[in-house]
Amino acid sequence: MGTPTTIPGEVRPESDCPDGASLVTLHYHRTFTLPVGTVWSMFASPEGLDEWFGTYTGDPASGRVRLTTHDDVDSATTDVRILRCAPPTALAVDLDGWLLEIALRASGPVTALEFRHRHVPRSEVGEVGPGWQYYLDRLDAALRHVRPPRWLDYLDLVDEYR
Repeated sequence: MGTPTTIPGEVRPESDCPDGASLVTLHYHRTFTLPVGTVWSMFASPEGLDEWFGTYTGDPASGRVRLTTHDDVDSATTDVRILRCAPPTALAVDLDGWLLEIALRASGPVTALEFRHRHVPRSEVGEVGPGWQYYLDRLDAALRHVRPPRWLDYLDLVDEYR
């Protein structure tokens, strides 16, 4: 496949950092010609999430689940705390200390996804940024029912995020 051609995420300075912290937000945009409910289900339903990211156990209504990722990068299990859930447009979670925010907006047949990973140490952006680009490309592949990308094709993107 080669180096991905999707638009990389933006690295934005954080506005609410503790004094002296060098934290940034990784900010991504994607659009899908699908109903907002279809895109939402890829984050909120066990079957949808399983198609591109991982599986979870537990009851989301409790505010906590256990997530196991599965792909060609990693297979790890971690705790997820659900901070905000407003179906089908907003989800914020604490994924083992990572603050992730998802916002969906429908405009006719198109759903826009805004994905943010907040409070990322500047020193980790080179490895975290390509990872989210990879996962969002996996989401896109799952929604289009095509073969998912390979992690090895994302390794050259480190400098895009620095």
